[in-house]
Formats: sequence, structure tokens, C-alpha cells
Amino acid sequence: MKETPLTGEILVRDVMTSPIIELSEEDTAADAARQMAKYKISSIVVTRNSSPVGIVTKRDLVEKVVARDLKPSEVRLKDVMSSPIITVRPDETIEEALRTMNKLNVSRLVVAYRGRIAGIISMKDILKFTPDIIEIVKEQLRIRGIVRRPEPYFEGYCDSCGEWSDMLRRIDDHLLCEECRLETGRETVE
Repeated sequence: MKETPLTGEILVRDVMTSPIIELSEEDTAADAARQMAKYKISSIVVTRNSSPVGIVTKRDLVEKVVARDLKPSEVRLKDVMSSPIITVRPDETIEEALRTMNKLNVSRLVVAYRGRIAGIISMKDILKFTPDIIEIVKEQLRIRGIVRRPEPYFEGYCDSCGEWSDMLRRIDDHLLCEECRLETGRETVE
């Protein structure tokens, strides 16, 4: 994992994968599969005259070649690639990249800098940071004096409304259901 300065923001360039593997649009699905296996990657950038025009993923190979029982050595990448390429700048935050991925329902973005491809950022790249982010948030909460501890749920009848619930919590020596806790504004254990 790359070191990042403590600016409060994790940038795309901090987590992107680089360099990337490129193949021509005239190369075959078999060529792409061999490169993916060789480099243990899940996508290939497709070029035309050395300019990026699309991307082919493992999923593309499965859905557009294997599932259709086509011969991989006969299928050109231009026929199975996703196009146009969706790009992100290396100085954008991973939050911005995630918003773009969610909005467009994609799991990777090509990182472009000054008209050239600098790398790829995927959900997998971002998820590598998740345990560290969770630890940072926990530490910040601890420093602020906010300690979250698991609170047990009980089953039975609510002491306030009398309804059966499997989400009762003890509040001031009373077992209250979720709805009654919300009504009283008492969502935490005293």
C-alpha cells in the first residue's frame, strides 16, 4: 500500500493501479484472457492507433464470449469492449471516484492525466483502505469520548406499549421496543 500524506483526503493517485495493460482493438478475447491471467488483473484497456477507446473486463469475457459459446481466439476486443472509457483525474478524492462508480454502475475507472492513461482505480483498490478508515473513525470517536458498545436486544413485551418485540432494550429499568425508544428519544442504554 502506498504512503499518503496526512491531508485528510485519500486521492485516486494514492490507491490506483499503475501501470496498466493495453491491447489493440484487433487483438482477441483469448489474448486478453492470457494477459489477465499472466498479470493477475481483471481488466485490459483497449486501444486504436495507440489511443484508448474501451475497456475489457473478466465479466465482459464471461458474458460476451463464454456465455455465448463463442471461440475466444476468434472474437475481437472491439466487439466485446465497453466504450467509451469512463475516466477520473488522479487528484480527485476516492469519495468522488466512488460517487462516479455508483452513479454509472461501474466497478472501475480509468485514471487520466493530461490526456494520457495513468492507471486504473477499482472498487477492490478502494476497499483495501476500508480497514484503515474504520480504525481511524474508531480512534476519532474514542478521542472525543464517544464509546459505542454493543447493546443487547431482548425478546418479550414492551413495558410501554405492550406489543411483542425481539428488539427490546433496557431503558431506566424498563424494556422498550424500538418504536417506543424513538418516541421518547432514548435510543441508548443509560
